[in-house]
Amino acid sequence: MLKKKAVAYCRVSTKSNAQMHSLGYQTEYWKSQMAESEEYEFSGIYADAGIGGRWMRKRPQLLKMLADAKDKRFEVIFTKSVARFARNTEELLTMVRELREEGVKVIFEKEQIDTFNPNSEVFLTIAASVAENDLKIYSENQMWSMREKFKEGYISVGAGILGYKMNKETNTLEIEPTEAELVKRIFKMYIGGMGMIAISKQLRKEGVKFKTKETWSRGTLQYILTNEKYIGDALSQKYHTVDGASIRNKGEVRQYYMQHTHEPIISVEDFQLVQKLMHDRASENEFGKTPQHYEFTGKIRCGVCGGGYTRKVQNPNLPYRVEVWVCCKKDTFGQEACNTTRIKDKVLKEKFVECYNEFIAQRGNDDATLKLRQQRAELLEQERELNALKINRMIEIADYNAEWKELKVKIDEITHDIDMREIRGIDKSDYVPITEFEADKVEKFLDHVEIVPYNITFVFINGARISREYTNGPSGNRPGWAERRQERLAKEQEVKNGNKR
Repeated sequence: MLKKKAVAYCRVSTKSNAQMHSLGYQTEYWKSQMAESEEYEFSGIYADAGIGGRWMRKRPQLLKMLADAKDKRFEVIFTKSVARFARNTEELLTMVRELREEGVKVIFEKEQIDTFNPNSEVFLTIAASVAENDLKIYSENQMWSMREKFKEGYISVGAGILGYKMNKETNTLEIEPTEAELVKRIFKMYIGGMGMIAISKQLRKEGVKFKTKETWSRGTLQYILTNEKYIGDALSQKYHTVDGASIRNKGEVRQYYMQHTHEPIISVEDFQLVQKLMHDRASENEFGKTPQHYEFTGKIRCGVCGGGYTRKVQNPNLPYRVEVWVCCKKDTFGQEACNTTRIKDKVLKEKFVECYNEFIAQRGNDDATLKLRQQRAELLEQERELNALKINRMIEIADYNAEWKELKVKIDEITHDIDMREIRGIDKSDYVPITEFEADKVEKFLDHVEIVPYNITFVFINGARISREYTNGPSGNRPGWAERRQERLAKEQEVKNGNKR
């Protein structure tokens, strides 16, 4: 008798050791079963590991098996149970019918169902409904258990959170120093005016990895820049399960926001500034506009609350419109949150010209890059001497490691400073005074700006700090302003009436 070609389908829902052992057992089981069969010829196994049974489209081996069935590579599929094959009743019946049309039958061992049996669909519907209901009950029990844990302050994080590792014994997040520095850098780059695509390109260019991945997606960067865990807080139940599928929680189930659950990496002020910048940039893009990058974007810090400054336009549609820079925290939460002062864009640029010229006159002609290179050369020489001591066994390994790490940190810091200067493209011909504002001088020479009430400090790339007091000029509320406003409005109305005629 000619044997029928038969395959087996196996599935386990997690990649735990126990489940993977189960998968190995299932594979060996079907091999031995069909090796002893006089009716069937073993033609292979399709196995999905670490994948739930709710949706067919998420199981690549199942999809491959269905494609191979259409190519007539086998005639029978064996599987342990309905729950292993599918937990979605509709998809299960659809698959069985399609396979039957291709002349392929499925045999469910546990339920003893043969899909070529005329009554099989009745039994399959009952078995699949039971499996689907079991999944729902299991899911609800799991969610209830998790919610109770969340109420008690339990933190749930994925394995891919950059900058932290989970201490399972204490259920707390602990900082990974190297990764934390990368997180800080990403926030700084965004605050400095770089978009997520630009940051992604820069990190890829440098060969920086996200955990084990080579690429940086926009979604990955958005996840980092909007993750409250970097300020030491934790929001639970961002996702919840519906019919075995995990979906984003949009208010369907209760969330728990816990403050100060672990050590922060990013300050609250910088985090809030990033959220505001993301909102502003998204708003500017809403109508197809190109986001504007201003010369001082991301460079101004509030000396009172530590937050950033953002550019706004006051009275945008009126003749007396004015561009100003304001503290984000004060702009969002009001005077009680921060009592610093705003500064007109015109005044900011005037003060920059003054301080830049003073910087050039006093310290600008110093070849800071050359000094940094000399410092790095000295440190590299120290590193070579240290390595020689190690090779000749004249230093203890513990002492060597401690000294080498300290040197490495200094070398990396200086190398970074040199690279930043070279990226900015500063040339000796750039060290010249100016009579009016030039945007490229900000880009090349300015590190950041600090503002306290009516005092501004420009910090240049070599660390020089030059300050000025400032005023935004007379207030618009001078005596008689209300009367002048009424006169102006009356004239504008006369013009409108004249146009109507």
